[in-house]
Amino acid sequence: MTRKILKGTSIALLVILAIFLPVQIFMEACSPITQNIQASPYTEVLKIGPVIRVRRQPTIVPSKRIALTFDDGPDARNTAKILDILKEENISATFFLVGERVGHYPTVVKRIFNEGHLIANHSQSHQDLEGLTNEEIIRLELDPTSRAVEKLTGFYPMIMRPPYGALRMDSVEYLNKAGWKIVRWSLDTFDWDNTRNKPEEIINRVLDQHHPNAIILMHCNGPTTINALPGVIHTLRDLGYHFYTVDQL
Repeated sequence: MTRKILKGTSIALLVILAIFLPVQIFMEACSPITQNIQASPYTEVLKIGPVIRVRRQPTIVPSKRIALTFDDGPDARNTAKILDILKEENISATFFLVGERVGHYPTVVKRIFNEGHLIANHSQSHQDLEGLTNEEIIRLELDPTSRAVEKLTGFYPMIMRPPYGALRMDSVEYLNKAGWKIVRWSLDTFDWDNTRNKPEEIINRVLDQHHPNAIILMHCNGPTTINALPGVIHTLRDLGYHFYTVDQL
C-alpha cells in the first residue's frame, strides 16, 4: 500500500512539474520582452497566432486642416518667391497652372513638383469655359495642359479649377464622369484685386473667414501676394491649422 501511495505521489509531482516548469521557464525568458513593452508607450498586440508586439509611433490626425492654392502660374519671378516662402515654412501647397505658361517655365514647373507640391490644371488659355462645349473643354483646355505637365514631371493632373470659377452644370457632370475632380475655393483672399489687396487686408480677410478644410485662393502675383503670404501662414498656424494639398483634405 505504501509503495502504491509513493508511486502515485511521484506521478502527481511529475505532472505538476510538467505543467508549471515550462511556464516558469517561459516567464523568465519573457521578462526582458515585458520590460521592453513597459518602456515603450506605443505597442500593438496581434492576438491571432503568435503574440507579436510591434513598436509604432502614434498616428496624429490634425482636426484643423487647410489648403493654400495658387492660380495662374508658373512665371519666373513670383512663383519662385512663393516657393521660397513655402520651403522656408515647410508647407505643401497646390498650384493650378495655366498650360500656355507651362512650356515657357519648365524649370519652375519641375521645382514645384520636386518640392512636393501638388500640380493641378487651370486650363490651357485661361478663358471662360462656359463658352465651350464639354468636348472642347477637355480637348482644347484640360488635356493639353495636363500633357504639358506630364512631359516635364511624369504626372498627369486630373484635378482642375475653372478660370473665374465658371463652369456650367452640364460641364460639371460631364467632367466628373470623365474622371476629373473640380476644385474651386471657399476663401478668396482677393489678392488679385488691386482695390483691396494690401497685405494687411489679405491677412485680416483670412483671419475673419478661416474655417476647417478651407481652400484658400491666392495667385502667383506680384509683391502684395508675396508680402502677405508669411503673415497668412503665421496667422493660420497661430489658429492651430495644419497645411495640406487639396487632395489631402
